[in-house]
Amino acid sequence: MKSNITRLQKIFFCVFLASCLGVFAYHYFYVWPKQRCLARGPGFSWADKWMKCGTVYSIETITQRPLKVPPLNSDPKKMEGPSAK
Repeated sequence: MKSNITRLQKIFFCVFLASCLGVFAYHYFYVWPKQRCLARGPGFSWADKWMKCGTVYSIETITQRPLKVPPLNSDPKKMEGPSAK
């Protein structure tokens, strides 16, 4: 009986260490990078899918179009078609 208790103590201690290591790894790889990214300011966004911190760009910056320009295909007559009615 004495050896069973000692063995169970070792097993539970190893399970405890493994779960502590798992919680630390989760925070190290997932939680803390996201918090650092969001703390950088409103110009940065966290992408959960890729685990990356990215800079937010407006579409006007990427396409180099001026602000408040109407879309190129805004004529309603051109947008009409057989499926639009």
